Amino acid sequence: MTGQVGFENEVSAPGGLRDRKKLKTRLAIEDAALELFSEKGFEATTVDDIAERAEVSTTTFFRYFPNKADVILTEQIERLPSLRQSIIDQPGSDSEIEALRNAIQQEWVGHIDPVRTARTTKAISSSRLLRGLGHEIGHTWQIAVSEALARRRGLRKVDARAWLAATMALSVFGDSVKSWADSGCRGDLGKAVDRGFDTLQSLCDDWASSPDR
Repeated sequence: MTGQVGFENEVSAPGGLRDRKKLKTRLAIEDAALELFSEKGFEATTVDDIAERAEVSTTTFFRYFPNKADVILTEQIERLPSLRQSIIDQPGSDSEIEALRNAIQQEWVGHIDPVRTARTTKAISSSRLLRGLGHEIGHTWQIAVSEALARRRGLRKVDARAWLAATMALSVFGDSVKSWADSGCRGDLGKAVDRGFDTLQSLCDDWASSPDR
């Protein structure tokens, strides 16, 4: 469940010219950092290297990111609110599995960029620090998703059902992304995610029909 996805470079954000320029600068820093992490490794890349590649000053870099690790990790958190709301808004007639599948497909899968994901995955796999932070990100995802599931059922607190459903769904998503990244991000990630959820649903059906249950 670690955060190892790279989302698409969205430069057409709403707002005025100043906001668009700020977003363009931030994305330039992100792209420069991911390129360098892929080329040199996370540990060997300095903030000066990133600033030079992005054609900004180090002062500008620190206006956008507290440190170089946040270049990768901040993005993983920023997409959570839209996913959380999408889970809550899924039809009440859908099961937790279907609600999570649809929300993940709508809010995450369609916005994942293969090049950025490949670079992000390579950077995280090469750094012990990033792997540890990635696990923390995964835990943050799990909390947000389980809270959304609980709220969807009118609960004030997360119960065991919501926590387990979030754990299983994010594991399916994480395994699908890892397999996709290992293949060079070739093929259709959405179909891979669907196959994972189909397998999960099949297992749930088998458990429900088991005479030993």
